[in-house]
Amino acid sequence: MLVKREFIEAYFKSWDEKLERAKTLAYLEDYCYEGVLVLLYHISAFSAMRYPSYEDGVAYKKMLLEYSGMKDLYAQIDLLYLYQWPRSDFKDNGNYKKLKNYDEIKSTLISIYGEEEEIDYDKRFINQDELISHVVNAKIAGFDLENFRSKLPLFSLAEITYRYVRCGAVHNGRLSFINTDADRDCEDGYIITKEILYETAVNIKDNLADECIRLNKWPNEIENAQLE
Repeated sequence: MLVKREFIEAYFKSWDEKLERAKTLAYLEDYCYEGVLVLLYHISAFSAMRYPSYEDGVAYKKMLLEYSGMKDLYAQIDLLYLYQWPRSDFKDNGNYKKLKNYDEIKSTLISIYGEEEEIDYDKRFINQDELISHVVNAKIAGFDLENFRSKLPLFSLAEITYRYVRCGAVHNGRLSFINTDADRDCEDGYIITKEILYETAVNIKDNLADECIRLNKWPNEIENAQLE
């Protein structure tokens, strides 16, 4: 048992150098993209280790919410993205289109927070419970609260970090929402920076290591034990 724990400790210790190299790249002007890409890959690796039976996107978002130590950040809703979704890359995505009463919900939020051009940085990222409360109080005809609760996370920072940042970088060769010069588009002035991604990756590694060492289990063994 002691030998296994020592192997687990050594394994996670070996990640320190990898994360530091990614940080160094991310802070070099000519290699920023490569550095951020490596950080995103590292988060994917931790996600796959911890949740081997989950789909990639589900595992990635669970990792951001449950192991980053930054759940309050990643669970927040990007109000500007919620406004602009119908003209986003995911305007035809079936999951988003299952959100009922979108037009009425958006109108309610505009009456409270203002139009797109009025959504500054301080108003943009909002707690889910706050949004739900405002929409419920609007008493929209035919409003489905459970539908709204289940679909609202599609506009969260965890979702966007996976769909736009991680998948955008890996599959499309672009870092949406990071270092963009877009003018008043929802990708402009985004909160998820290379600094945040580095902190996220380090926290995930540290928290996962602590759990594995405490339980004396490899990451995939934790899920298997929970399923037994």
